Order: sequence, then structure tokens, then C-alpha cells
Amino acid sequence: MKAIQQLSRRQAIGVRYILTDVDDTLSYQGQLLPGTLDALYALRDAGITVVPITGACAGWCDALVRLLPVQTLIGEGGAFRFQLEGMQLSTEFWLPDVERQERRLQLEAAVKAALTRVPRARLAADQPLRLTDFAIDIGQAVELSLEEIEQLCEVLDAFEVNYSTSSIHLNVWAGDHNKWRAAERYFTDVRGLQAEHISEQVLCIGDSANDEPMFRALPLSVGVANIEHSRHWLKTLPTFKTEAEGGLGFVEMARHLLALRSQEASVA
Repeated sequence: MKAIQQLSRRQAIGVRYILTDVDDTLSYQGQLLPGTLDALYALRDAGITVVPITGACAGWCDALVRLLPVQTLIGEGGAFRFQLEGMQLSTEFWLPDVERQERRLQLEAAVKAALTRVPRARLAADQPLRLTDFAIDIGQAVELSLEEIEQLCEVLDAFEVNYSTSSIHLNVWAGDHNKWRAAERYFTDVRGLQAEHISEQVLCIGDSANDEPMFRALPLSVGVANIEHSRHWLKTLPTFKTEAEGGLGFVEMARHLLALRSQEASVA
């Protein structure tokens, strides 16, 4: 991974969209810092559309899309997209309603078996607020060991369900979506972008394994410094990395990006 300061002016001026993870990428030690919020407003004012893309529950996503300076948010690992127009919120699910309900029984059985295998494991506190997936707490209220997480994964493999780790949760879902596939659908179906435009105009930033599909797909990919904690789970690393962790790293990325674009504007 190269330092974010190696992102070039040419690359910076092409960016029109930023896909950002939320937990431990926008947030820092569980908090949204004033500087990070300022950076989000500065990016919006510079004409850059920020799209949070997170494994977080629907309840949390509903709050985020209304409180942050964004209009679009992809939640529960790509299972749905919230679109806010004024005060009206619309939802597009990845899977049709009937299929989503049918697959939930398979997920419940898999997660129950995994929790039985690892006695210290428990569902995330936000589980009642989830619409599509299950989240097992691995680093929020409970700090599971790598061995315990791998035991959970062994059980989930036996049930042939999808799962991925974030910095705080082991998310379990049914369907062929992930963060990148959901984002790609948004850019092609809603924004009308072709593949070559996506690679030039979209930058992603994240910190964990569920961000890896974006790291693989996008040349303009950034990891905040705490991505080092997820190296065990990653086969593809982002192109760039910040020196600071979490929301401080997001600010570092945003300031460098905006400074390069400001230089271009002054030259023009």
C-alpha cells in the first residue's frame, strides 16, 4: 500500500464519488468527530458525492442518511440502498421480498449452530434493527479471539451461507450481493456510468474484510491505518493507506484530495 499522499493530482481531479465504510472508517473509537463531519461537508461542497456503504443495520442506516450530508446509503453489506429525496426515504432491496424471507430460515439455522459452537459469541446488540442479515458480535461488546472467529466461520461454511468480517461484526447473509456489487448496481443503474468511468470517478475507503470487494474492483482504493488489524482476512489490499486511523484517516484522505483539486482550480 502506498501513502495516500501519493494519490496524484490527475487522479484527484477525476474523483466524483466516494464510497466510504462507516464503523472505524468514518467513526473513530465509536464517535463521529467534528473534523470528519466537516470533511463530509467540504467534499459535498466540492461537488463530490459521498455514499456511505456499511454492514450496519437498517435502523442505524436510516439515522445516518438523514443526519449526514448524503442522499444515498447502502446498508447491511449491500442488501439494500436507501435514497433520501427531501424528507422522503425510498428503499431498494437486492433480493425480492419473497426470496429474502425464504432464505432467512437458512440463516437462522446457520447462526444458531455457530453460536452453539462458540459459547462466548452472541448476536450484535443491533440485531432487532436488521432487515436482511444476522450480525455476530466479534469486537464491539465482546472481543472474540481469532480462533473463536475461525470456529464460527467453519460452522457457517458447513451451512453454505455468505459471511464477512467487519471491525466489529461477523455478518451473515443470503444472496450474491456484497458491498461492491451493490455499489456497481447504483453507479450503472442510477448514475448511468460505464465501467471505465467508474474506475476513474469512484474512490473507496474502508478498513476491513467486507470492504475487500471494493478494493479489488477499484484502482482508487484507500485503507485507513487500522486496516492493518484486518490483514489476516484480506487477500487484496487497497492501493493507498492513510497514516491515521478511522475518522482521522478519512479526514487525511479528504484533505489531500481536496488540496490537489484546489491546486488544479487555481492553475485553471
